[in-house]
Amino acid sequence: MEGRKWEDMQTDCLVNILGRVGIESLALDVPFVCKSWYKATLNPLCWQSLTFPSDLEDSRFPWSVNRGGLIKGAVNRSQRSATRLALPDDCSNEDIIYALEECPSLKLLKLPSSVIYNRGGFIIPSMINKLTNIETLMLQFSRDLEEIIAQISLHCKNFIQLSVANDNISSDAAIAIATLLPNIKGLALRRCELERSDLVIILNGCKKLEYMDVSNCIGFESDDAEILNLASHITTFKCEGSCLYDDYYDGFGLCSRDVDCYYGSDGYGYD
Repeated sequence: MEGRKWEDMQTDCLVNILGRVGIESLALDVPFVCKSWYKATLNPLCWQSLTFPSDLEDSRFPWSVNRGGLIKGAVNRSQRSATRLALPDDCSNEDIIYALEECPSLKLLKLPSSVIYNRGGFIIPSMINKLTNIETLMLQFSRDLEEIIAQISLHCKNFIQLSVANDNISSDAAIAIATLLPNIKGLALRRCELERSDLVIILNGCKKLEYMDVSNCIGFESDDAEILNLASHITTFKCEGSCLYDDYYDGFGLCSRDVDCYYGSDGYGYD
């Protein structure tokens, strides 16, 4: 019996598969395989996960690609059905606003440091009310964390997970997490500056946590008995590599660990 051909696969099955291949392959490879695959890529369900490479210049996209055109093109293909969005570095405020306004079904949003710190920091809080379905937010170097948390508590009733990497978690931010997000199930504050007292506030306030990652942080010791006791109810609690300020820096004011330990190999701090 002659084997079945990929181009003869039912469209629904093909769309299900192609929606998992990643945005680079979906844009640069799949449409050129055959007519049926090209037709399948026009289905918005293929574009529900819009995970852009953090650095487009190191990706397979042409070096001269227009970031705004690429983002808007992918967003338009999703026809407002996208549920996951990870924006690339150096996208403009206009791109951010367009993407968030045209992706009302988002459940996961991941923003790189350049979006938050250099350009997008002041517009993200004002856009949270567009994201009523959001469940997970992943940030790096968030300038407006307290305000973002306040907006989440007002508009995002399904919110369950917050991830912030490589940041200084202030006492105000810790209080905001504990008081405004008491029902979250996942919290990652990897490679952050986090005072012991502020971690205690979070642990006392967020009693429904099932996952917490405060590994490689500065401000408390990983073997702190009180911290471990307060976190004993959390199914997965990670704090390895965390230490006090004096243990983190050497006599020259330099980090005593490898740089990669702090910044992460993926550039986001989520690896």
